[in-house]
Amino acid sequence: MTMLDLLPVLIIFSPVLSALLIYILPGRFSFVISIACQGVLSLVCAFYFKAIFYMPLHIVSVGGWPEGAGITLRNDHLSMSFAGLALLLWWCVVLFSLYEEGGQVYLFFVMFLEGAFMGLVMSNDLFNLFVFIELVTILCAILITFKRDKASLKAGFYYLLFNNAGMLFYLLAFIILYLKCDTLNLQAMKAALSSSAPDFELKAAFVMITAAFGVKSAFFPVYNWLPKAHGAAPSSVSALLSGLLVKSGLYEFIRLNEVVHVSSMDPFFLYLGGATAALGVLFALCQKDIKLILAFHTVSQVGIMFMGIGPFKGFLYSGGLLHVVNHAVFKSLLFLCAGVVVAVYKNRSVTQIRGVFKRLPLVSAFMIVGMLSITGMPCLSGCVGKSILSYSLSGFAPQLWILRIVNIGTAASFIKLSQIFFSQGIGASFERHRVGMGVNAALFLLSIGCVLSGLMYEYMGEVVLEVPVPDMQILSAGKVADYVLTMALGYLVYMAVRREPAIVRHVRGFEISFRDSCLLLAGFVCVMTGALLALSQAL
Repeated sequence: MTMLDLLPVLIIFSPVLSALLIYILPGRFSFVISIACQGVLSLVCAFYFKAIFYMPLHIVSVGGWPEGAGITLRNDHLSMSFAGLALLLWWCVVLFSLYEEGGQVYLFFVMFLEGAFMGLVMSNDLFNLFVFIELVTILCAILITFKRDKASLKAGFYYLLFNNAGMLFYLLAFIILYLKCDTLNLQAMKAALSSSAPDFELKAAFVMITAAFGVKSAFFPVYNWLPKAHGAAPSSVSALLSGLLVKSGLYEFIRLNEVVHVSSMDPFFLYLGGATAALGVLFALCQKDIKLILAFHTVSQVGIMFMGIGPFKGFLYSGGLLHVVNHAVFKSLLFLCAGVVVAVYKNRSVTQIRGVFKRLPLVSAFMIVGMLSITGMPCLSGCVGKSILSYSLSGFAPQLWILRIVNIGTAASFIKLSQIFFSQGIGASFERHRVGMGVNAALFLLSIGCVLSGLMYEYMGEVVLEVPVPDMQILSAGKVADYVLTMALGYLVYMAVRREPAIVRHVRGFEISFRDSCLLLAGFVCVMTGALLALSQAL
């Protein structure tokens, strides 16, 4: 192996080795080791990504096995983008850990999780991918239960068991694909399948893997683990979950489509994404808990992403993929800001928290950047993906109207959340609270990311992600007018639900048991299979 081939292995194992050092050495060194690891990892990634940036693909065989066998790692612009996002978010989480006072054990699991995630995005065979997915799942479950109270333990075990139930379908598809292709290597599998159209066995495997990754990314109707996990986890873990780890299902769905794409499912995926987006925004609008509002908006935003990624073609795919990247930044920013607010006020209800702007002025400014971004303000990152999707859906009226309704619901939710910034009553006073340099640095990095990814969307799309970007203006009089109209309609929706009619209370109290979630997962597979058969016959 050359030095260049060793670098992806180093990127995966550096955080794991740092986690072991954190565990072995005294606790007072934990933060220093974490920062040192992130610094080394940043330098290694910068050197490695610069070296392979103009390569179409960099594949590394580990262990000297013949081509197509054994463990292989692959890197292209997509994996580099996810690895770069991971690096940014882990920097912010490590800096934020000083405020949350996670300590030695917490940083051990956080750093171990970083290495597992890097392995996930670089894996090039189905077995190695399965191992890293399971590692990520177990480590996430441990971090969700980190508070060790009843709610977090219940949410963590729910997450672990339901995600493993989803992976059973992955293993069934794994067997089918191996019997069909005589290999688990994704590149070799792609070559083996390139000469023939997908038959029934391949379509069945496609459906089962989509179901497994649908659980990971919280598609409708298998979303229920996500709000439970976000509600119970520490805020920095919620930032990682929502910002990046939920996207692992979308990332692997893209890799699956590179091997086998069932085009007859494109219309179904468009509507599945729309249903997920609409359901998420409905539940978010009915919540009072600040973390649950953000959690259900993760479900909603994943639906928007899938409206683009699901069909896997043209500008739709570009818009969905750019929204994946941009959402990681602004949603992590919102969760970290919410974590500070909850820690200061010891309360999570947006109807009771008041005076945040006076008490936490800098955190409030950062949080407003995130809120403007998620609602689609022109020139901020959240506007980019939605604008490209709207541009691409101009000929598909139902999906376009779903997207517009979701945008109005998103505006209404964050108008509702914004009441926490204002004082209740004239003359109310709040003592200013200081959060520390580490928190401000983390929030500043993410806020700058929201601005830069909005202004540099063409570079992000065409150069970094290597996807086509339509020739359109993100900032124009029409875009500003559309945003103002969306916010105005959002305000009207907020005014309609602020007094909490019975339906709002009913939606907020709606719960799905673990048994029912498993039944919904089985039903999800059956519905996709039925849709596949019906659409295949129609075409």
